[in-house]
Amino acid sequence: MSDPLANGDTSPDSSESLTLLYRQESNWLIRFFHSRLRSIEDATDLAQETMLRFLRAQQSSTIDTPQHYLRRTAANLLVDHQARGSTRLSRHSVELVVDIHSPVTIDPYQDLESRQELDYWDKVLSILKPRTREIFLLSRVDGYSYKEIAAEYGMTIWGVKKHMMKAIAHIDLYRREP
Repeated sequence: MSDPLANGDTSPDSSESLTLLYRQESNWLIRFFHSRLRSIEDATDLAQETMLRFLRAQQSSTIDTPQHYLRRTAANLLVDHQARGSTRLSRHSVELVVDIHSPVTIDPYQDLESRQELDYWDKVLSILKPRTREIFLLSRVDGYSYKEIAAEYGMTIWGVKKHMMKAIAHIDLYRREP
């Protein structure tokens, strides 16, 4: 059976396939943009723009791998968005008034302490087995679900949970008391 998304089909079955693709990929797209832009509104807008570009491209050509096309389009949109951001920001900027907009001073002690803390946790995580560390970071830093990680690594969800339990137990061993 052929994939209706891959051949530009616009039948009702294709509409259902598009809906299914949107449900499968929209959360990933929003997380992808949100992790880089820190704005849920921009992330949602860019995720919708990615899907819109996919629909337009599908009407005029054959897309063999929709997920790959969506990820490539998302990466390109992110680059475009960030490039436009600097010019958009300059249009909305105002002149600084020295007395009102004084610069924030950075506490060198706090900066050093933060860097040391980051180095400490980097070393703690580097002790983990590479796969366990990757799974932990995908879940806790990149926001992937256990199901998505399991699919990525060809594992069961329980396998992902075991890696996460190992990572969390390891981190608890190295947790400093305040």
